[in-house]
Amino acid sequence: MADIKWKLLDKKNVFDSKWLSIEDRSYELPDGKIVEGYYHLNRPDYVLILAVDKDKKIVVEKQYKRGVDDFVYELPAGWINKDETPLDAAKRELLEETGFIGVGSQVFEIYPQPGFCSMKAYVVILKILDEKVEEKHDEDEMLSYELVNLDTIKKMIADNEVKDMGFLSAFNIFENVSLE
Repeated sequence: MADIKWKLLDKKNVFDSKWLSIEDRSYELPDGKIVEGYYHLNRPDYVLILAVDKDKKIVVEKQYKRGVDDFVYELPAGWINKDETPLDAAKRELLEETGFIGVGSQVFEIYPQPGFCSMKAYVVILKILDEKVEEKHDEDEMLSYELVNLDTIKKMIADNEVKDMGFLSAFNIFENVSLE
């Protein structure tokens, strides 16, 4: 199979907000056909933090998500600020959401919605230090968290309690790499 990309011919901004923008794009396909009306979602890149303590327990958050109108199990996560590396963003977000200080260097890149969105997610695996400071949640973050052992997380996944795609992807990466 040949690796031939679509050629972007035109893009028109359709919507802009603080959190996202939408473009209407047209492309030339590899066979020369012109296609129009492909909406593209632009969102900032973000980090998913898989934070592990000395007992191999992982920080699992539970938070209400208005998009699905339900409480969701997830990992600490957040946007990457301008001029910030994914690793630095992960350390900052972990500290803000949990008060835990994390160290590490393992970063993995994934595409959450590659069919229509250019946003990237970075799975960052951090080891939690024993030290803890005060949490600093954003005004719309009303979350709780706990340290959960690996067997319990596997059972939660098997019982379909974990539905967050980022959590599932990050946990799969964690299960298949060795900690540095």
